[in-house]
Amino acid sequence: MTDEAAIREAGARGPILERQTGARASHSNETRASHSNEEGIVERRASEKPLAADGRIAAAKPDADEAQALVAFARADFWCFVELMFRALYPGQKLDFAPYLELIATLLMSVEAGRRRNMIINLPPRHMKSALVSVLYTAWRLGRDPTVKFICISYGDDLAHDLSSQTRKIMRSELYGTIFPGTVLDKSAMDYIRTTQGGYRYSTAVGSDITGFGADEIIIDDPVQPEDALSERIKLRLRDWVESSVRTRFNDPTKGAMILVMHRLAPDDLSGTMEPYADFVLKLPLVAEKKEHYTRHDRTIMRRENGEPHNPDRMSSEEVAKLKARIAPHVFEAQYQQRPRSLGSGYCDIGRLVRYSETPPFEAIVHSWDIAATRGGGDHTVCAKFGLARNADGRDIFYLTGILRMQVELPDVREAILGQDRLDRPSLIIMDGNGVGRGVYQDLWQRGLRHLLGGESITSSASDNLKVRRFNEALFYLYDGFVQIPQSMQGLDALFEEIAAFPDGKHDDQVDALSTVAAYHHRVVQEARGKGRLTGRLVDRPVFRPAPPPKSRDQELHERRIRQREY
Repeated sequence: MTDEAAIREAGARGPILERQTGARASHSNETRASHSNEEGIVERRASEKPLAADGRIAAAKPDADEAQALVAFARADFWCFVELMFRALYPGQKLDFAPYLELIATLLMSVEAGRRRNMIINLPPRHMKSALVSVLYTAWRLGRDPTVKFICISYGDDLAHDLSSQTRKIMRSELYGTIFPGTVLDKSAMDYIRTTQGGYRYSTAVGSDITGFGADEIIIDDPVQPEDALSERIKLRLRDWVESSVRTRFNDPTKGAMILVMHRLAPDDLSGTMEPYADFVLKLPLVAEKKEHYTRHDRTIMRRENGEPHNPDRMSSEEVAKLKARIAPHVFEAQYQQRPRSLGSGYCDIGRLVRYSETPPFEAIVHSWDIAATRGGGDHTVCAKFGLARNADGRDIFYLTGILRMQVELPDVREAILGQDRLDRPSLIIMDGNGVGRGVYQDLWQRGLRHLLGGESITSSASDNLKVRRFNEALFYLYDGFVQIPQSMQGLDALFEEIAAFPDGKHDDQVDALSTVAAYHHRVVQEARGKGRLTGRLVDRPVFRPAPPPKSRDQELHERRIRQREY
């Protein structure tokens, strides 16, 4: 098929020439965010086609010269390639132009030029991000350079297969052969597209073995499903796999490029953890939350005002409002606005935790230690401090007074326990007498600390889900006020965040130290008083009666009149 016939066929299927006006500068010019009020200079193409009412070049079947010009332009310009190839990828459909599509295309060209090596693109679902990045961009790059090697990663095999199939469909089309006659497929398996010159697109799922495949560019496209967004185990496994396996696949680590494209799911999803190391992060919410203005070589590519959706022709403000009302608020904020927030697991309602503002006199102090043997990373060693007091109803209440967190080695943990013991003189120290804390426990016992209590000695049974079961038991005492949380305390926000995320959170050290005292409340009370008497650290205190609330002025006037009459 000739160039002219290929372009005519594509043009007959859709408005291939409906291009946004404005001559393209060389794509070596950088894309940048700007808040300038200057508009880009609008120019017509060399073809001088008449402009339609919407400011684009009117659709028409091109002549032979223009066909040749468009073929040459598509080879050099990714966005022109997208417009030409869209109908080959989606027969019978029309490409609804939106400025953000050209913006993404321009950024991808900067990756191809070697100016961006770590790029993140955050875009709402169903906005062509996979088609642009994983399908059309890889096909265009293999057309320009049939030796380039891609590894494309998605969350599951089905998605990886589908994106590979779409790329193969593009590269086998007659129009693609017209634009890139020098790129010929040598192998086209389900997940492995290879050219006769050795370039390839290898697709795989997250967690798969990619040993044996090297890459010049790596694309990670939607690496996690929304239902896994709150699983810290899955997120941690993904991060470890990317750092330990994926990043080692670059043929030249000094030149390799990685593109992450996804909608946001959680504050600590892969996009959130990779963002500090990215050289460009494009966050495009469905509805603009501020004025956005992106230019390239002094030409405006995308501009929208606060409150304006991506593509009003495709989804109007009214339709956005219906979508927002139909789905959960945190889903809309994360996946559509690219502004995820921390969510709880549902185990504990923070609002039901009983709080206190006035500290009573304590008859005993209790330290609850959760021990870890790490320094500079990993889990924390935590000491939760409690005061024991009996209220006016005769109930024994534990009041959380402070939490210490540290990442130190075991010898330093031992010294920390001894230092806090001298500082607070607790009647009881609860700590792990087995596992990682066994050596510390035995050493402290030999040093004469007889007010130690091994945490394993107060658990009713050993279980794989002991932490979760113990936390569930602790909730009864937390909700009923037998263990109370202060209204203000250093580190309180971090404690609440850990409680809300349990058991899927990254850390559970504070939860463990807290729930040990709450879940075994009665046993801890007995041990604190018993060991407190033996060590002389128990203090006789009167029953704690919180101060009555201040009287209102009307009540004071009423009582004053009563006293005057009695006098």
